[in-house]
Amino acid sequence: MNHRAMSFLAAALVLIAAGFSNAAKAEATGVSRIPAPGGEVVFANPGEREEMYDKLTYAAARRAGDFVFLSGVETGPLPGEGTDPAAFKLQLHRAFDAIQASLTASGADFSQVVQMQTFHVCKTPLFNGDFNAQLEALIAVKSEYMKPPYSTWTALCIDRLYSDNSVVEIQMTAYAPRPHP
Repeated sequence: MNHRAMSFLAAALVLIAAGFSNAAKAEATGVSRIPAPGGEVVFANPGEREEMYDKLTYAAARRAGDFVFLSGVETGPLPGEGTDPAAFKLQLHRAFDAIQASLTASGADFSQVVQMQTFHVCKTPLFNGDFNAQLEALIAVKSEYMKPPYSTWTALCIDRLYSDNSVVEIQMTAYAPRPHP
């Protein structure tokens, strides 16, 4: 993939991570779905269908039976935003709002999340702090969305994410049984 395509994709992924302030706004934009074996692919946030599914050939959210699988949502500073922990918390709120929209559109919520995985770029000029500072910010924001009983969580330090302007990627799986007729 050439540099121009990578830059375009990076911008699109940040837009997707920006999400909406709540699930109602996501519904207002028109959630779309594609039937899939055992469930459906769900598009709840701007750009998911065009950038992720059509161009990169993966689903941002997919329901399979009673499970909802969410691909990772990347977040980091938008142009003009800071790189300190306080700014990072605002960026994390954008990611969790996008995740909330996907969960809601898939018939789930944060109380049904059973697994969370986070992938952290630990050495980056996009965050002024170390891995522990990232975790502290993430725990503070996560606690606003996810209450006990908590899901499992694996946090990994990595060299980079798909988008050059991302600090963390958050992936989740929810167990959300559908009502049976």
